[in-house]
Amino acid sequence: MKILIALVLLAFMGAGKAFAQIPAEWQAAAQAVIGDLERDTPLASKPWTNETTQGWHLARAWRKHNNGNIEIILAEYLTFVAVCRSGCAGSTIMGQGYVAVAEQAKALRAQQGGPYALVANSNAWLAGIADPTGAAAKNAALWGKDIDMAAADYATSNIYALFWLLARAKGTPVEQADTFAKYAIFVQLQGWIGARCLDISKVATVIGAPPKIESCK
Repeated sequence: MKILIALVLLAFMGAGKAFAQIPAEWQAAAQAVIGDLERDTPLASKPWTNETTQGWHLARAWRKHNNGNIEIILAEYLTFVAVCRSGCAGSTIMGQGYVAVAEQAKALRAQQGGPYALVANSNAWLAGIADPTGAAAKNAALWGKDIDMAAADYATSNIYALFWLLARAKGTPVEQADTFAKYAIFVQLQGWIGARCLDISKVATVIGAPPKIESCK
């Protein structure tokens, strides 16, 4: 929770005058982290255009709809930059308006019995996926150690529901597990991506410093 609080504070510090400017550290972090996650995927060869700006606006719109403010945290920013790498024209997610998807996420939270049940159930779902890399089971075990990380804060549990929606929309169990991992790491800060365990907890915590992605210890 201390790391998440620090990231919230960074949002206030970096957002600048009238919350209008994207922190430079966040843009660099998004390109570094998402670029690493896109390794060996079709998106790896896609040039970066305006996704960091699109993601900023979509994250703030999502936050405004769900929380009534635009004071986004880094996890939300990374989430929507990643969404925009796949396409978010017209403020869409998976080809649907963000408000419709936000309502689906809200309904999923309620259906699962609230944020803690949502996170626990998504971990159980992940653990049951036959992933040949073993990453799904490892992530379920790792993320099950601290449910608070994703469930204690409204904003994080809200995008966690979105992650599950995005993952379940994929065609195969392996794609579902991989998609969930590549989004959930934005909240969990550590996670297995195939055979690699990444730690992004220090990716944008020092103003003026380059992004730092580490291997899990």
